[in-house]
Amino acid sequence: MSGRSTARKLVVLVLIPFGMLLVGALGATAFLLKAGKDINRNDDWYDTPNGIDEAFYVSLNGHEQFVRIRSRNSRNPVLLILHGGPGVAMSDMLYRVNRPLADYFTLVDWDQRGAGRSHIDEALMPSMTYQRMVDDTIALIEHLQSHLGVRHVTLLGQSWGSMLGLGVIKARPDLIAAYVGVGQSLAFNSAFDETARLIRNAAEEVGDTEVVATLRALPGAWPPAASHDEYFKRIETIQQYLVKYGKGLHAGKETDFNKSVLVLDTVLSPNIGIMELMDNLERSSLPTTALIEDLEHRDLREEFGTDYEVPVFIFQGDHDWQTPTTLVKPWFDSLNTPHKAYVAFKHSGHMPNIEEQGRYIHELISRVRPFSQEY
Repeated sequence: MSGRSTARKLVVLVLIPFGMLLVGALGATAFLLKAGKDINRNDDWYDTPNGIDEAFYVSLNGHEQFVRIRSRNSRNPVLLILHGGPGVAMSDMLYRVNRPLADYFTLVDWDQRGAGRSHIDEALMPSMTYQRMVDDTIALIEHLQSHLGVRHVTLLGQSWGSMLGLGVIKARPDLIAAYVGVGQSLAFNSAFDETARLIRNAAEEVGDTEVVATLRALPGAWPPAASHDEYFKRIETIQQYLVKYGKGLHAGKETDFNKSVLVLDTVLSPNIGIMELMDNLERSSLPTTALIEDLEHRDLREEFGTDYEVPVFIFQGDHDWQTPTTLVKPWFDSLNTPHKAYVAFKHSGHMPNIEEQGRYIHELISRVRPFSQEY
């Protein structure tokens, strides 16, 4: 049998069927993605007499930034959500989780400077500072006052967003009805050191010698954030064990973030395509690094003290070692505020908004919303 004949048979018997299977699999995947996005798009329904669903760009301190507003009643109190990261716009991760809140709040999602749909380029680097992010938030609130006809907003910060939120309520309490910190972040390097201590102690208790040795081998001093590879390698070395001990996410059969509902919700977001999402994540890395250079040595416990002029609510997972609860609870206990409440989520790690969704929504409506009403 000739080599040409053998090759022809190979094509007929193997490659053509394989190619057909591949085309079929790709087609089925595309169909399922479209179906999922269509279902979520259909559920994003705000077509009530006072409903609102709009997305637009607004210039904040000279930089165009993306904002989405949605509510089934635009007369509801405004809840401005400050996403985590920094650099991880979460409007396409949490749109479904937060959707029930649109019955009780006017939700404002914002892709911060250097993140998500907000324009990203190298010229942005010098402006990536903590103070500029605080100034952007204030500028957005002032825009919302005019756009929505309100005097105050309720500010909700998730992780890094909660660190940003403290700067805003310290600078402009007159704009804020109430503040909610979810997975409250207070510092960078010193908080990572606390995470490492907690993990090392847990590893010692169970005789996990490999983890203990890895963490003990970390140099005593942090490399500067400007040494990008070294700095982020240290963070990765520490945080990789959060999954092992269930202290990033906790309430799941498996605590790997990549197996959480956020991944599925992001893939099936009706508002963004997969390629655009991946591109946004990739392009946000430079501005994020520039911002972290300004954040690495900050500790807001020392910088802002204990006096705040607005009601403060902290929603904190008991198992959160990512923004360690061991730092957050003593800080909260020391606060002087017009009103404060610490809400412990006993089955959650760093994201009680997805780990205990029902209770999270209930607490926002029952505890926070009464402070959010315009009088």
